[in-house]
Amino acid sequence: MDRSVKLGFPQISTVFDHDKDSPHGILYSSSIRNTLMRLLPSQFFLLDEAHEGLAEEFARLLPIVKWAEWGEQNRQVSIYLLCRHRVNGVKFFYEMISRWLMPGKRPSISSFFATDFRLPELSGDLFTICEIVISLEHSAEQDLVRHQMPIIESEIKLGLISVYHASRILEIKGLSADEKTSLIQERISSLLERRPKDFDHDIFAQMQHFLVMCSEEFKAVREYAHMSRIIYVFYLFRKALKRQIEKNPGQRFVHVKVSKTYLHLAFGLKKVLGVFAALNFQGDNELFEERHFIGAMKSLFPQLEVVEDSFFFRTSKEDRTQLLYLEVEKPDGTEFSLSEIRRVKESLPDEIRNGVEKLTRPLFMPRNEEEVMRNIITLSNQLKFSRDLPQVIITFDEQTEAELSFTVIWLRVLKETDVPIQDLFDSSDCFLKYIPDRIKSVGLLRKKHTKEVTVFRVKFAAQGFLRSDHSVDLFKARQALVLELQRILGEFRDYNGGMIAKQHEQFLALKELFSHLDKNEELLLENFFHSIFPIELRSLFNPLFLKNLFGMFLDAVQKGGEPAMAQKSSDSCCYILFSYADPLVKETVLECVRSFQIPSSQLLTISTQYSETYYLGAIYLEEDRERREKFLKGVAAAWENLTFEGQTSYH
Repeated sequence: MDRSVKLGFPQISTVFDHDKDSPHGILYSSSIRNTLMRLLPSQFFLLDEAHEGLAEEFARLLPIVKWAEWGEQNRQVSIYLLCRHRVNGVKFFYEMISRWLMPGKRPSISSFFATDFRLPELSGDLFTICEIVISLEHSAEQDLVRHQMPIIESEIKLGLISVYHASRILEIKGLSADEKTSLIQERISSLLERRPKDFDHDIFAQMQHFLVMCSEEFKAVREYAHMSRIIYVFYLFRKALKRQIEKNPGQRFVHVKVSKTYLHLAFGLKKVLGVFAALNFQGDNELFEERHFIGAMKSLFPQLEVVEDSFFFRTSKEDRTQLLYLEVEKPDGTEFSLSEIRRVKESLPDEIRNGVEKLTRPLFMPRNEEEVMRNIITLSNQLKFSRDLPQVIITFDEQTEAELSFTVIWLRVLKETDVPIQDLFDSSDCFLKYIPDRIKSVGLLRKKHTKEVTVFRVKFAAQGFLRSDHSVDLFKARQALVLELQRILGEFRDYNGGMIAKQHEQFLALKELFSHLDKNEELLLENFFHSIFPIELRSLFNPLFLKNLFGMFLDAVQKGGEPAMAQKSSDSCCYILFSYADPLVKETVLECVRSFQIPSSQLLTISTQYSETYYLGAIYLEEDRERREKFLKGVAAAWENLTFEGQTSYH
């Protein structure tokens, strides 16, 4: 029995229904019914199972885009559309199929049918149904259509649901008649033919994304060859990243490419440098955007200028990759030299690695009032004479995205000439935001001099204390706060800052031992110094010894972070440094080190990371030569056993 007999379609109303003598009404109703049977789920309209929710179920399915291969060797393809009526919806459907189903080539359309109709028993809406039949010449066209249809299908559905996206996509797709867009399509198609090992049909998805997302102004001033380059470089970058991530999922990879190009402006050609970059993220909390890219470039050339509206990017959340493109120029308009371009290629990857921002939640530490009172009592006991400097405790309080906050406990012997602290802040021009908390007397000194405590908070912008990796340097922020308080309020004793000040002196002494360090090496030195353990050795250890270990660390970094062990010995101490990719190695090596039971005052360790490599170092202070050699041999043996067991990880 014919399927249409079993199914009870609602009444179909067409534009020909008013003319009862016209055969078109019956013909079109029959065509609509047959097409609906192809598009709707099997047994959708059942005479004995009709229900009130049928209209809602029908609406939920729209829009429907389906396609089917038929005919000899499946060389005929029917593409169907069923949707609510949209102005220019049929045109949008036809344009998408005719221009973008086979990029770079117009398909042979054998038949096209489209009509509007109503289902008055279900809805008062007007619907549209279409069918395009395409004839294919050979199997290569079949493969292309099979690859392109899922992409085209999603774009058609998006355009028919959203008027904005439909107009946007049609605007971009309409440019295919333009010579520049056609040349881009042809160039990408030729790449696919000439280099099938490097490019696959999915490059057309990259091309579509580029043409849709780029503004008209961007495309108007750039040559088609360079825009094609952006498309295929992004494609190759992403392909390379995916391959590397599959082999080493725990590592970060960065790719950089530089290309000279021209902008065709109203007043002539402008020479610019196009910079491509690609990287993978290692977590959902990482970020690398336009401002980070610009910052990385300006760290190499502080005076360069960014071409307005030249930034383009593509993010893939699925494989956590980011592709970026930016154009820069010199202020004087001259070209970048070969040495400058070489510098970008060599140094920019490290700048990008160090410039990835790790997003963290705002840090808030509720103040412990008991601790505040205890600190007030402690400071009060420090005041012995009327001439004593104010005693001050400064503690970190809170970090938000824009500001840092500290709590200050200021205890002084109050004199008749003393001005309230808030008045001093009000009359000064400073970067601190003063937030009063309390002012109270905490007793008398020698029964006649009042001890006054002022507790207040200060807030200031965090921007000035961001390191190149976008982390906040609280050490420098506190130092800046101390200097500003001294300028506004006068000299005081930083009660809890003595160790910090000593560490700062030690760091400066260590830094002075190096004649020249570039920006990246300075950051490495900071990370190196602040990784020293035990912490108290940061302010006590001989900077000359630290210099030797840091020199070994720099050598290891310059060698590319290959898993290795280096050691050195002198008359009074010995040094050892390991570089490795697996973070679990650290605990195994430290376990061996702890087995020697060396007093903490004689053993300093550092643990830090650069790029995707971990570094663990140690300095052992020991006058006895035999003990030094025993230590070095024991740790070296543990390392050899470790690398032998995990040799596949270090290949």
